[in-house]
Amino acid sequence: MTEKQFHDIFGKLYWYALQFRGVSPGCQPSSAADNDLNFGRKGYGAVGYKQPLSQKQISDYELKPLGFIAWDKLK
Repeated sequence: MTEKQFHDIFGKLYWYALQFRGVSPGCQPSSAADNDLNFGRKGYGAVGYKQPLSQKQISDYELKPLGFIAWDKLK
């Protein structure tokens, strides 16, 4: 299975960029459906969720909303 095929399983997700730290326990809300560790110039990555996060979660975890899009549109 290719990386694109793997990500296509999830379809569109609510994506958020990690701005100050990479994907690891406690650095983003749990229950992420997918992630892209190579997203962004700084290499912190992005996480995708089936449901949008609350404004409090976005603020608490210092995330940047990227929109409701398919994984291959992150590139």
